Amino acid sequence: MLADDLIVGLDIGTTKVCAVIGDMHEGGSINVIGVGHAVTGDGVKKGTIVDIEKVTQAIMDAVEEAEKVADVVVERVYVGIAGSHINSLNSQGIVAIKGTNHEITAEDVDRAVENAKTAISIPHHQEIIHILPREFVVDEQKEISNPIGMVGSRLEAQVHIVTGAVTAMQNIIKCCQTAKLKVEDVVLQPYASSMSVLSEDEKKLGVVLIDIGGGTTDLIIFQNGHVVHSYSAPVGGLYVTNDIAVGLKTSTAAAESLKIKYGVAFNTFIDQSCKMQVPVAGSDRTRECSQKDLAEIIEPRMEEIFNEMKEQITKQVSLDMIPAGVVLTGGTSLMMGCPELAEESLGLPVRRGFPLSITGLKERVQSPVFATSVGLIRYGSQHYQADPAEPGVLGGVVDKFRALFRRFFSD
Repeated sequence: MLADDLIVGLDIGTTKVCAVIGDMHEGGSINVIGVGHAVTGDGVKKGTIVDIEKVTQAIMDAVEEAEKVADVVVERVYVGIAGSHINSLNSQGIVAIKGTNHEITAEDVDRAVENAKTAISIPHHQEIIHILPREFVVDEQKEISNPIGMVGSRLEAQVHIVTGAVTAMQNIIKCCQTAKLKVEDVVLQPYASSMSVLSEDEKKLGVVLIDIGGGTTDLIIFQNGHVVHSYSAPVGGLYVTNDIAVGLKTSTAAAESLKIKYGVAFNTFIDQSCKMQVPVAGSDRTRECSQKDLAEIIEPRMEEIFNEMKEQITKQVSLDMIPAGVVLTGGTSLMMGCPELAEESLGLPVRRGFPLSITGLKERVQSPVFATSVGLIRYGSQHYQADPAEPGVLGGVVDKFRALFRRFFSD
């Protein structure tokens, strides 16, 4: 297989870079042939790049590892983006349908979406990442997914618009270009994750995805198969690590190790007999600590995260409009008791989200850690463009509006 036929998902997270190489099979499954990852050190803070050199090296290391496994050389990637600079809002655009037969065309949809875009004011330092359709309304008929070919006199497009800081996207693209990679598109990380861990039924029923990474916790809400809200909070698993380091007076590295090995998010799961040796910061001594001590530090921070997520959810929809509940993904979701604490805090059923419909190196990527990078492959398969645009403001990112219809109706 030629490398040009493959799709690469590149997840630049706060703690690590994950690169996954694969392609789509006709049945909709993702065939993974290469996987690589590398730590970012302190090159990323709260989801935003702060050290170009360190992140570039991590990208090169992760991609090189994936290339060796797949025995290919790749040149193009789809990259995830997150961080507190991400903003989102809903907008609508209305147009009159021209022509004697009043049949709605792709051009009419384009005009309606363009009106929805121009109806909002976007700060000069922000750039549109996605324009995602919520629904179309033809005259008084609502909940239309694809209005092309219908007859009517008035078309309304309701869309969800996601924007991000221009500089944040430029830095992502610069890192990739320095690593000799062309960026096909920059994709909102929770949106990419949703494409790997959520079923179509869940999206149609109403579901919330919460992606808990190292530096951010990202949320996206689906109703009737479409995105109605997205949000990024600048808090994640690294904050839990820092809390442990401060609370137990140990190093950050020791705190991270304790969190991964013994961490419990919900006190119901505490093993009262579990004891551990904690290195004392600044010395070669250790002291004994119980899992209960650790849980008493972790649980309040995780509750804080879930309470913020609940506030975001209830601002947009009532909880009874989310019958499919909540899907947790991201590395921090692997902590023992995390879904159970989320269920108690949110008042909704909760499950962990693992990438679905995977073949090939399934055992390597079937983890919440790879939700975004695997989802980027699925996204790329739907929106692949043979010749990416020349670098401009977004340095090779696909033209959002030229590809609008292919993206809206690709399913």
